[in-house]
Amino acid sequence: MIAAERDRCVAAWNAADTDCAVLPADRHVIEHTSAVRGLIVELASPGIATDELFDACAILGRLVAQHRGSPTLAALTIDHAAAALGEPNPSWKAAARAAVLEGFAAALIESIRREANDAWEFPRCVVSIGDRTIAVAAGYPGEDDQEIAAWVDRVARGAALQGAKMAFVSGPEDVRTRMIDALNVAGILVKP
Repeated sequence: MIAAERDRCVAAWNAADTDCAVLPADRHVIEHTSAVRGLIVELASPGIATDELFDACAILGRLVAQHRGSPTLAALTIDHAAAALGEPNPSWKAAARAAVLEGFAAALIESIRREANDAWEFPRCVVSIGDRTIAVAAGYPGEDDQEIAAWVDRVARGAALQGAKMAFVSGPEDVRTRMIDALNVAGILVKP
């Protein structure tokens, strides 16, 4: 496909997406995804579905979610791409739509997990109870040992930098034990 034809298809696709935009963020997404849209047009234009096409569609779905675009945009964008290519019902359309939605959902899930984990970062997991004493909620939701170890270290470092000298720790025994060890290394006495 020549560049001028690709650009014409992307412009038509963008216009159709803009017409169905339900959030201001949708317009932002449309404006900032031209490169991946151009790739999708190039990969879809021969009419043969490839893994590369579906990978590009998943990336588009991730970008829609990361830029806070609407589920409506994610659900309709492949229909608009197919129409821009002059193929309202190509054989690859359902799978491409699924790839966009899978990318969209995966990015949302990752964002929610990040936000949930961020809620446990120092100082949000600590309550000052006076006289340089803190209470630590050691209930980090992660299950990966390295992730938990890094979190425990960040909390202990933050508590030490804040000037804590004594702590009470509550949480599941395995994470609690790690937190106690890290606080002790940081010079913070842990009370039972």
